[in-house]
Amino acid sequence: MAETITDVRPFTRVKDVDVEMTVVKPPAIIGLGNLLILHEVDAGSSSASGTPAPSATGTDTGKAGAGKTDDGTKTVDVPKITPVAPVTGVADKLEPNDVLNGVLSRKTDPYTGAQYVEYASADAVADYYDETDPIYIKANNYFMQVAASDRIAVLNYPKGKLEDALKAFWYYNWTFMVFDKPQFTDTTPSDDAIIASNICEANKDHFLVLQATQPAAYVTFYAQNYTIGLIHDLSEPMDAALIGATANLEVGTVTWKFRDLKGITADQITVQEKQAIDRVHAIAYIEVSGKGETSEGWVLSGDYIDSLHGDLWIKTNMGDKIQKYLQNTDKVPYDQRGINALAAICSQVLQQAFEQGIILEQEVYDSNTGETQSTGRGDYEVTATPRSAQSQKDLSARHYGGLSFRYHRSGAIHTVTVHGTVQSDTFTNSRA
Repeated sequence: MAETITDVRPFTRVKDVDVEMTVVKPPAIIGLGNLLILHEVDAGSSSASGTPAPSATGTDTGKAGAGKTDDGTKTVDVPKITPVAPVTGVADKLEPNDVLNGVLSRKTDPYTGAQYVEYASADAVADYYDETDPIYIKANNYFMQVAASDRIAVLNYPKGKLEDALKAFWYYNWTFMVFDKPQFTDTTPSDDAIIASNICEANKDHFLVLQATQPAAYVTFYAQNYTIGLIHDLSEPMDAALIGATANLEVGTVTWKFRDLKGITADQITVQEKQAIDRVHAIAYIEVSGKGETSEGWVLSGDYIDSLHGDLWIKTNMGDKIQKYLQNTDKVPYDQRGINALAAICSQVLQQAFEQGIILEQEVYDSNTGETQSTGRGDYEVTATPRSAQSQKDLSARHYGGLSFRYHRSGAIHTVTVHGTVQSDTFTNSRA
């Protein structure tokens, strides 16, 4: 009995015409809107807590250094660290039931024991977490939204090891993160919330979404560009809902204000409450004209999510496309031909960003009509200096650093004031 699956060539037949068909399947969503749920595991064992085991060499110096043996041969002393067991107690290898249940991947950081797991659906999460568990509640609401991805990730990290855990899995397939549990005691943020926010601020390529009940909770985060603060009852996962409803829509085509969040109750708030929320640049889910909507679309610094998300889209796509060009081209010549090719890629990315609405349309003022006219072109430019302008050091290192670009962000209209004049035929004693 065959125990392995091997490649088998298809049978042939006597025929003059062969029809070959290729099934084009939808690609996995690898975009800039996937969600990560952070889950702290308060484990008691030393291995689960991320404490490295002693060096297997018996001479662990804690540093690498060159030495010599008796015969004069150079050696390098490298400390050996025994991998830490997964904090969940579950091995990385996916068993058949894992695959059937919808687990897409599982990976453990050997230095901390933190484990990153991707699930294909809320049902997949339900096979591993009770339906009352905050992880399932957030995952279920995320997949309820109209723009949810084809996956959700959970990062199980040992207590006190969030920074190391995030470092290990920072460039995995996610961009927005939320905590499974509340991160505020009254209005005081947890250490992990501050750590996660600062990490996002340092890297400028991921977003943290926090949820609190009081605007005062966000005073600590007032200048953070990559932290989004929500005001809502903690019994409803507004954070997961906001990401599921918005983040995976085409970047540039959507603003984060006016979003409809399924499964989230719209709050009826007063003008004073709205002013307090706006003052710290937080976002509430409120009822306006009988319909629920997110009250704004900004981060806690006051900048707008769609603008920062657009910047990230350009940065990511610019780097990826140039990287692929270098990989797929036998040789990019260090002359004007190669420089022009790189500049063309840069222009293509910016043109696509303009077409998606990330970049503003260029306008010109017509002095004859006194009107502003659209040009149909994006307000961006690419500059590529010639080979002769590069330093001898860069030429020697085969490094080209003469490519640069500039663009004007496209904004969005969030509020409108309409001025009207009413003509009346009635005489009154009113002074108005």
